[in-house]
Amino acid sequence: MEEYNIAMKKMMRNPYEYHHDLGMNYTLITDKLIVGSQPQKPEDIDHLKREEDVAYILNLQQDRDIEYWEIDLKSIIKRCRDLEIRHMRRPARDFDPDSLRSGLPKAVSSLEWAISEGKGKVYVHCTAGLGRAPAVAIAYMFWFCDIDLNTAYNRLTSKRPCGPNKSAIRGATYDLAENDPWKEPFENLPGHAFEGISNWERKLGKEPFENLPMC
Repeated sequence: MEEYNIAMKKMMRNPYEYHHDLGMNYTLITDKLIVGSQPQKPEDIDHLKREEDVAYILNLQQDRDIEYWEIDLKSIIKRCRDLEIRHMRRPARDFDPDSLRSGLPKAVSSLEWAISEGKGKVYVHCTAGLGRAPAVAIAYMFWFCDIDLNTAYNRLTSKRPCGPNKSAIRGATYDLAENDPWKEPFENLPGHAFEGISNWERKLGKEPFENLPMC
């Protein structure tokens, strides 16, 4: 926990700052996708339902994130149930690109399922909505919306100034192409590799999603 506290304090001094005292903040990325910071109280869930027609919440926080900010997650989940909002968790370790890389496929799978259901908007959040959550949204746009990684990255960050780890998304894309017999070790690839993928590579990358649990 002490390690986490130190990392969080460092993050507060970065150009992209999280101001917990200002409450929940978020950005509409597409007509079905919102990226934001953590809901702090049940009233935030009321707001998301009433003002944004949110039907799904995808929470990327670990338990220690929630404990650090003293969030009563049980009351938030209960309010989600009361309002018929589907609350999903796909925890990834904050400030850890490897954890993000390994967790992206399942998180994006849940996001794609929720958007495909079409019952309302999906609210994707981590703690600040500056790292893990935008990375999941960018990976979704890259993998499922037929746009390249740089376009997806620039589109999101132009709407919500943030610093998601692009290398983690590239690494996860590489990992998904597990059936490609010509794949070289990721460390040997140039920096721009897997920023754009062809249709056959996109199809190959989507195959593992078929065996993933949706939520």
